[in-house]
Amino acid sequence: MKKIILTAAAVFAFGFANAQDLKSKKGENYLPEAGDWAIGFNADGLFNYAGNAFNHTANTAPSVDFQKENSGTFVGKKFTSATQAIRVMANFAVSSNKTAAEVKTTGFALKAGLGKEWRRGKTRLQGFYGADVFLSFSNDKTVTPTAASGVVPAYDSTHTVNGFGLGAQGFIGAEYFLFPKIAIGAQYTYGLSINSTSDKTSNTLPLSTGTDSKTSGFNLGSVGVSSINMTLHF
Repeated sequence: MKKIILTAAAVFAFGFANAQDLKSKKGENYLPEAGDWAIGFNADGLFNYAGNAFNHTANTAPSVDFQKENSGTFVGKKFTSATQAIRVMANFAVSSNKTAAEVKTTGFALKAGLGKEWRRGKTRLQGFYGADVFLSFSNDKTVTPTAASGVVPAYDSTHTVNGFGLGAQGFIGAEYFLFPKIAIGAQYTYGLSINSTSDKTSNTLPLSTGTDSKTSGFNLGSVGVSSINMTLHF
């Protein structure tokens, strides 16, 4: 983390002298405009790579990840004006596997969110704030066959776990435009969430018994962990 902070500080210092210039020498606007789209990602890997290059530490190819404060989701924006944007967060995943023992597992997960962002600042250093609402749903199922034994016929046992989540969060952050439409920054979130989980086991035999349990939870607070994020506008 110290290496990331020092590298980021060096990058900021490099561009600070021209902080008041809102157009490049080619006439390109540094700041977002109405109609622009943007995508964001965690840039820790890029700064680690740059830091290692300066101190001669063994280096590997840089990588990018999802923004930590929006864990596991793609983050995109659509600017309705130079100071306002609609935010979209989404993730969708499906899986299906079968083992040699004919145990079949399937999974489905969806997480989606929508929000509004407002921006302030007259230089390449921009502050932003706003709110998001989001929901999530997941389904995991495992079907395990059982061979016949004596007078007990064969049957399948199905284990199903369903999850549902609903929440809202406020956010605040800042970013600096190093190059036209390319910014690095960070944001923090604070919000509430409601989660519910259903865990059920059932068998195909009519006389067999199964289990069914449900849990739910409510959470308010917990400031979202931030990271150094990079946002590309186009």
